[in-house]
Amino acid sequence: MTALLTFGFDFLNSKQLLFAVMFLSCGFKISLLMGVIRFNNQVAMHRILNTFLVIYLTCSIFNDVNHLSGILIRGIWQYTGNLPLRTFLMRLSWAVYITQYQVIGLFLEYFIAKKIKVNIFHVMHAAINFFLSAGFLYLAIFKYHVPSSSPETLGFELGLANYTSLYLPFLFIPIFYRMFRPSGTVDKPRILSHQLRYFVSFLVPYLLLEMMNSSLNLLPGVLHYADSFQTISTLFSTAIMFFVMRRIMGLRFLNLRKDVESREKFNFLSQFRDILEQLSYATALKEIAHLTQTFFQTAFGIPLGRTRLYIRKGEPEKDDAGSYDMANISTKVEQFLSKHEHKAILQALSSSQIFIRDEIHFTQFYEEDQQSKEILEFLDMINADVFLPIYERSSMIAYIIVERNALPHKLFTNKDRDEMLVFTTYLSNIINILKYSNVEALHQRHKQLTEELYHKHQEINQYKESIRSFMRSNKERKIGILFYKHRRFTVANEAAQELIGMDMNANEGHTLTQAFKSVARRVQEYKTSQTTFARDHSGNKVIIAGVPSLEEYATILLIYYPEVSDIIKMQFDQLKDPSTWDYVLYLETTQSGQIINQLIPGSGEKLLNFKIDLLALALSKKATLLDMPEDDLIPTVDILHAISLRQTLHTVKLTTPEKNDEVAIRLFGLNPLIKHDSSQSLLEKLDNSGTLFIQNIEYLSLETQEYLAQFVTFGFFHKFKSDHKVFSNVRIICSTSKDLLALVNENTFSKTLYNELQKAALIMPALHELSQKEIDMLAQGYAEQIVSTETYKNLMALSDKDKTKLYNERPLSLREFREKVQQLLVQKSTKHNIQESTEFNAAYNVSDPDIAQAVKLGKKALKDPHAMTILWNKFKNQNKIATLLGVNRSSVNRRCQEYNLK
Repeated sequence: MTALLTFGFDFLNSKQLLFAVMFLSCGFKISLLMGVIRFNNQVAMHRILNTFLVIYLTCSIFNDVNHLSGILIRGIWQYTGNLPLRTFLMRLSWAVYITQYQVIGLFLEYFIAKKIKVNIFHVMHAAINFFLSAGFLYLAIFKYHVPSSSPETLGFELGLANYTSLYLPFLFIPIFYRMFRPSGTVDKPRILSHQLRYFVSFLVPYLLLEMMNSSLNLLPGVLHYADSFQTISTLFSTAIMFFVMRRIMGLRFLNLRKDVESREKFNFLSQFRDILEQLSYATALKEIAHLTQTFFQTAFGIPLGRTRLYIRKGEPEKDDAGSYDMANISTKVEQFLSKHEHKAILQALSSSQIFIRDEIHFTQFYEEDQQSKEILEFLDMINADVFLPIYERSSMIAYIIVERNALPHKLFTNKDRDEMLVFTTYLSNIINILKYSNVEALHQRHKQLTEELYHKHQEINQYKESIRSFMRSNKERKIGILFYKHRRFTVANEAAQELIGMDMNANEGHTLTQAFKSVARRVQEYKTSQTTFARDHSGNKVIIAGVPSLEEYATILLIYYPEVSDIIKMQFDQLKDPSTWDYVLYLETTQSGQIINQLIPGSGEKLLNFKIDLLALALSKKATLLDMPEDDLIPTVDILHAISLRQTLHTVKLTTPEKNDEVAIRLFGLNPLIKHDSSQSLLEKLDNSGTLFIQNIEYLSLETQEYLAQFVTFGFFHKFKSDHKVFSNVRIICSTSKDLLALVNENTFSKTLYNELQKAALIMPALHELSQKEIDMLAQGYAEQIVSTETYKNLMALSDKDKTKLYNERPLSLREFREKVQQLLVQKSTKHNIQESTEFNAAYNVSDPDIAQAVKLGKKALKDPHAMTILWNKFKNQNKIATLLGVNRSSVNRRCQEYNLK
């Protein structure tokens, strides 16, 4: 440790290190001097201060060069002889040293003064400076050949040096006193105060180091450490000077800069991303005023109440507490603008686009021109630190005022000014739109366009999926040919065998065999071609066509996969609107269509058009009103939610009229000024990911209905009892069991909400309005879904008597109708003693499409992590999942552990 300290001391005490540090200091001062010389100031006081700074730097550089030469000659080259020139320069540097600090003292004293005033202290210091400098000049000129160590001059020269070292500290005592003494007449600019604080904070230690460095000869005991101390003091003094000059140069030092500069770079995206998004949602000038205060608080730290937005040619945006003050200030501003309408002041305002009091005060302090004086008086009159006009096509439409001393310890920099100007540029457009346009209509139109765009995008996806299904099945066009004669089928080509996939003569009870026989019988009966749809052995839809044969009692049968035209042609005549033919295609070929057909397997005219309306609404984001039996609500809502690809479905079921605004608070949240609650409202929780189903919407209060109507119309809502606006993207589905039009006429239901919901209303046709044919097709469809064992489908087929019974006993809902069909099938299985071997499809009665798909997979769902996750999130019970899938609980438990479902 001792060796390390010794090494460090020797390194600091080395002449080479001292020379390098002195050389660095001298170079920095030369570069600073060159920069000051290049500057040409028009203000007389600044020219004087500039001259003082040039003299100080010149003297300091001279002393550094003289010191460098001494280190080089005596310390590094080790020359010990007498050098008259070296002696002359060393004594001259002492005279310059005194002048150097006299000049820097004058610089500090007049730095905060408008004019040079000579007083008794100046005369006294000048006299002392003259006598001390004269002594060193006498020795330098007349005794240059006598070395400093000679007894002839040693006492006199050492005495002068000691007096100089003792005198310099007393030189600055009256200077600092005059700098900081209270002045009741001079209003010192804040920029100047900041400059002075930097000078004093950093220049005082610099001067102390310099004076201690020059006073080492007064302490003979520390001469051995002189080089170490000079190295450290020179290094620190240079660093302090660099830091001070760097800081004050950004504070308009000697007006070298036009603005107070910031070391931070202007970053548009980081500062304005959030505020621009909020501005785009604003619908009232009052919101703009609040956003303006929020921006100034976020960007500059200004308290909310210290920034005000004023709209010209209209009432200022104000609150009750500050209405008088704001009106008074607005009047003063208008008077000022009218008074100087054609003067240079408004031209300067239009050019700079901002008045910052500190900048103008600093300019006025030295230049004292009339324009700056009037602007300063105007800012004092309205008590403003910043006056920020907002222009629209060279016309001032508004202005922002930042109150006086809003930031008492901070100056507004060029970066702050640029941020304010960028903000007002965007703000002017928003204000212009709010003043001359209906912003709520724009929001409404934007929401409509967004919904239409989403609907078209969903339609395109359905079309693509439909086309892909045909491309998969029609890679190679295959048409199977068969002959039917004497109740026997004969396969005529290989394609027929591939498409059928079985021996129909040996499987007479198969549904495909029955479909072939049905077509053949109709051909033989009517002597015309017949066509029908059926399912092949893989469940894919096929077309069976039959034509009469020339041979008696024979029929030619064709089987092939349908094309687009085949699907459309079969149901085109049943369409209420022929332009919806593409939805017929989607119902038959897409996954969304399969989900809807699972719920409603019938394809009669009324049911087909209802399914088309259901699919169209499922592909949109519009608020939907459901008018159907209560038993069918949840399955329909599940379908709308699933096809919309949203993650969360939340149901609000109302059984009695709303009381105490409880539903409104739950949906929209409450004004935090009334009750502070950190929890989010439902519309905030479900944003971008959820569907909200409100059952029995007629039970909402009128006020809640109006809030909901606003959200449905514009896409935003206000927190209950608040002006705070929140945008949300939530799918709204409502249901009712009442006649809403009658309630509107009775003034118990919102007319606005009624009109919005009627744009996407879905009314399920009543079963008693369906024809016998539609009921038969619906019953047959449910029967095929229920019976999963192909062997017994023919045996358990619904007879004409069963279908007539179902038609005569039609219930209100589809769910009840399914249950009646199931009861008939259960009775048939009991009658034929096959109830134990008959397998009923467990998925037919499941309304949730995802769970229905998992049930169809059966035990294979255990190998599907996505399906298991859906089942676990739904039931949270392994026993229920095992029962649903028909597997052991232990199998479900292993998969839950494997997929980390807890």
